[in-house]
Amino acid sequence: MLRRLGDNGAFTIWNANRIIVKIFFATVFTALFIALLLPALAARADVADGVRAYDAGWYDEALAEFLPAAEAGDMQAQMALASMYQFGEGVRQSDGEAARWTRAAAERGDAVAQVNLANFYTSGRGVARDGAKSYFWLLLAAGQGNSWAMARIEAAAAGLWNSAAEIKRARAGNWAPFGDDLSGPPEVIDGETLIVAGHRLRLEGIKAPAPGTRCQLRGNAHNCGRISTTALMDLTAGATVTCRRREAVAKDGSRYARCRADGYDLSEGMVYTGWAEADGTQMSRYAAFELDARSAPRGMWRRN
Repeated sequence: MLRRLGDNGAFTIWNANRIIVKIFFATVFTALFIALLLPALAARADVADGVRAYDAGWYDEALAEFLPAAEAGDMQAQMALASMYQFGEGVRQSDGEAARWTRAAAERGDAVAQVNLANFYTSGRGVARDGAKSYFWLLLAAGQGNSWAMARIEAAAAGLWNSAAEIKRARAGNWAPFGDDLSGPPEVIDGETLIVAGHRLRLEGIKAPAPGTRCQLRGNAHNCGRISTTALMDLTAGATVTCRRREAVAKDGSRYARCRADGYDLSEGMVYTGWAEADGTQMSRYAAFELDARSAPRGMWRRN
């Protein structure tokens, strides 16, 4: 017997042989109520075994099945772990772990997880309270037709400055589930930014001169921002670009990504040609290519 909490606060009873996913609704009193939704039974054998163990109350066995599946990216397993941590079922109760696994499923596009994560940010349980982040995750869930999110999206926006709400709407419009590749002809914005399949992406691990940046090359002033943009255009000319997005998001809402043009790493190419620097704050992967470009010298390093 499963219970689902309706908008009027009344419980209705369901009979189903399916995995339990609990949704956490925060009220204006910051109390946490429980609702249960019933997504289809997972096709993965390990997750299905975990469901059977969970239903039998064998939480240690359920955890042993859910954990590796969740770490491999299975959204149902991630939501199951979030529920177990929220209610201390077979694990030490932890709002932080519940929020972490909820976010993992939300990042992969699960609308129920997105609603849950929005409510974590509203209540401040497991995460710092943040109305703007709550609004962002409600936007994503509402975009998938989630009725609960759609009914509350205007109220969430009303609690924000217009500028903050607009930033989150722009980011939501550029968002796509983590783990999916994007592929297609690119639109180059600058030396580190491009649009692929309608999504604005930032090349990971590099810093290119911003548009309008002037620099000295062999004693003469040049618009290195424009030249860097042209260099990325050259690397992608006539190519199909495929990008694997990362979880990190830039300040302008672009998702960091590792992009390849017909198999060639674009971040590597920009650093190797000397029209971008390796960003050591992100990773060290491209540092050797920058040293090579400086010693050659190539690109913006041709200063004498």
